[in-house]
Amino acid sequence: MRALMKAAVLAAAAAGLTAPVAAQDYPSGDIRYILHVKPGGATDVMARRLADGLQKALGVNVVVENRDGGSGARQMAQLARAKPDGQTIGSVTASHLGMFLQSNTFDADSVTWACNMVLDPYLLAVRSDSGIDSLADLVEKAKAAPGELSVAGFGEASGGQVAWQMFADSAELGDGDINWVPYSSVGDAVVATLGGHNDIAIAYTDLVQQHVKAGTLKVIGVMSTERLPKFPDAQTYAEAGYPVDTTWQQFRGIVMPAETPAEIQDALCGAVQEVMQAPEMVKYIEDSDLVPGFMAHEEFTEFVHAQDEAAKTWTAKLGIAGN
Repeated sequence: MRALMKAAVLAAAAAGLTAPVAAQDYPSGDIRYILHVKPGGATDVMARRLADGLQKALGVNVVVENRDGGSGARQMAQLARAKPDGQTIGSVTASHLGMFLQSNTFDADSVTWACNMVLDPYLLAVRSDSGIDSLADLVEKAKAAPGELSVAGFGEASGGQVAWQMFADSAELGDGDINWVPYSSVGDAVVATLGGHNDIAIAYTDLVQQHVKAGTLKVIGVMSTERLPKFPDAQTYAEAGYPVDTTWQQFRGIVMPAETPAEIQDALCGAVQEVMQAPEMVKYIEDSDLVPGFMAHEEFTEFVHAQDEAAKTWTAKLGIAGN
């Protein structure tokens, strides 16, 4: 597929359609924005805000399509079939790295890593009536009754599962002390925890803050170097005595089909950066305790490949990679 895409780009160049002209004419119509998640989750909410901003910045419709399934595999299949002309783009998060490890079809080179937007620290939340008030309480309860507690998150070998396993390793929790329960979105995992189907959710600020404010959930730990402003009483893992690698964070970015010309990437990501600096988006990022983290193609690609190596190390260590 990548060879065919490359041939198409070279053929266009040979016919006189140079990359600068293509970028100048970009976009040539509606843009498909394919998401790997269900509607309603944190990635979906931010993507729809971005799509609204891109429509104004680029002057074309940006049509959001949810193609959840396989931790991103279904979405990747759509991107693989798309032309590398910038008219089809996709959401991407750390959870794709786990899917790559389990896939015989896709890997980190299957797409163009156009640009990143934000970083999003993981956190652990429990029901307010759970009797668990801290990470120490959680660990003590798990060791006293192995297998009785469960943690809910997005997908097998996802970024959230790797983050959870990093904590479990630091806390010296053994296999089966706390059960991992995968859901098709982080939002679903939070809802399941609220409903008592699981004891803990590994999630993000914007998905739990309304429930914390309502008094139904509480945050007991954050995977960050500093406490989060929305939850000032929640300790970092290190403060609680469980040091983990806080460079492992959820990221939210944009990918494009492999072999998309650099000029088209720059045109799209220039618009993305413009939208990210708009007052309404800046407020959304602040309200959600997201970390601004715009990265253009080269920096984002380098960042992702470093994260990919970390994912390989952890999944191999923990035996959760499929291939």
